[in-house]
Amino acid sequence: MSNLTAEVIEEQASLVRRKLNIENVPAFDMYCVLEKLQQMAKKFSFRCALEDELGDNEATMNDETGTLVVQENVLDDVKAGRTRARFTIAHELGHYFLGHEGHRRRNPKGVYAGSTEWAEESEANIFASYLLVPTKLAWDEKSPEEISDRFQVSLRAAEIAFERVQAARRKAMGQKRRLPDSVIDFLKEAREKGYRVKSDISDLDQ
Repeated sequence: MSNLTAEVIEEQASLVRRKLNIENVPAFDMYCVLEKLQQMAKKFSFRCALEDELGDNEATMNDETGTLVVQENVLDDVKAGRTRARFTIAHELGHYFLGHEGHRRRNPKGVYAGSTEWAEESEANIFASYLLVPTKLAWDEKSPEEISDRFQVSLRAAEIAFERVQAARRKAMGQKRRLPDSVIDFLKEAREKGYRVKSDISDLDQ
């Protein structure tokens, strides 16, 4: 079963950016990346899917041939810089660079065969997040909206990346995550009513 840590996946995504000379580029051209990989990598190619080749799937990565097959409309969206298509390709590149075995298909319905495949899909999503939004480049962004605009990702992807960056910032500064306001209010009310509230977090006294 695949069990790569987020740290290992982040380093692999960073390595890919360095190799492609886009280490400091927030919203890189994904189609150009595919073309560059096809020229640089010994075992990587991509092409447009034939009619009905992929069914409802958006893309597939074959580890044996190193071939990425993508629906025509998805490739068109990649060229246009649309966020969903950029994430789809980044996800498939995750399978390629993380060494996942098998014939993977990007399934928009999120239906997978077993726990190993589910784990590898999760790893590919994590890789895509780090590839599209490197922590160091997003370090000073103040909101998911800023990340979405600067890195050309969907708001949902930006929200996930923003929380990841904020967690890294807290860790770097030795801070703990602040409790949600609703939880703080509940605990304050409980304490005022005489209940014992055990917490080593100073949020309650703010």
